[in-house]
Amino acid sequence: MHRRALTLAAPMLALTGGLARAQAWPNRPVRFVVGFAAGGANDIVARLLAAKLAERIPGSSFIVENRPGASTVVAADLVARSAPDGTTFFYTSPSTQIAILVNRTATIDPMTALVPVVMAQSAPLALVSRPDFPARTVPEFLALARERGARLTISNPGTGAVNHLAMALLMRRTGIEPTLVPYSGNQPSITALIRGEVDLAHDGLFTPRAQLQEGTLRAIAVTTAQRSPLYPDVPAFAETLPGYDVGFWGGLLAPRGTPDPILDRLAEEVGAILAQPDVITRIRGFGAEPASGGRAAFARVYAADWEKWGQVVRENDIRPG
Repeated sequence: MHRRALTLAAPMLALTGGLARAQAWPNRPVRFVVGFAAGGANDIVARLLAAKLAERIPGSSFIVENRPGASTVVAADLVARSAPDGTTFFYTSPSTQIAILVNRTATIDPMTALVPVVMAQSAPLALVSRPDFPARTVPEFLALARERGARLTISNPGTGAVNHLAMALLMRRTGIEPTLVPYSGNQPSITALIRGEVDLAHDGLFTPRAQLQEGTLRAIAVTTAQRSPLYPDVPAFAETLPGYDVGFWGGLLAPRGTPDPILDRLAEEVGAILAQPDVITRIRGFGAEPASGGRAAFARVYAADWEKWGQVVRENDIRPG
């Protein structure tokens, strides 16, 4: 073949090869490694996606493997060291980035060892109070926080959790100095609020959803730039503090080196699944929204979160609790 013809044919051959790999995938069982225990929101969505993918791709097998430990870093390390052949993926949240930043002892760099594939869900955090709390709006909360200082107490699910870092970010932005009280998980944090052990809780909308619906707890504001479609009457902090935006996402990552055609195929399939009415209903059932935007959009969020949380950890010298 003439040299010029070979040069022109090379990109086409590469494209054809990539399409062939994507079409052949998956030709072996695929596992989604989850760094959380079974039963939580991330585990539920990972299992939902695995089941739906098996339905959409005839002859395929998708399994979920729970590998909790070290705030998801055990699972992250396992996936990062796996063969980049499209058989192993990591379903996680910002918890992995934060754990590595806070503990400072991880053996992997999540920005080089892992590649964002597709975001599946996103949800705001919320500042939650009892109905008798005197501040009902963000300006009233900030005024009260400045008045009470350290006497104002706010619970979170643990030192180094995204809830903790999000409040540290808010404190630096506004100059307030409440006392942050860590608990051993989301439910203990909300229970402490219900019992009156703390003034406020900084949590997601999933754990206190029953109390929010009953009116025994009240959300003052959510942390995302826009209001949650599930709680349209609850304002966003950004309405008072432009630019303040903290979301809690769940999504799939892959070992670095996994072929792009496979990643594109998985992102496309997951995107189609997230548009299904029953999937939307299921995800909204725990206070989240199905995500959209594909690989590039998730990569931007992933990189922005790494930068944001790294700055918060350094500025506040946050260390393991």
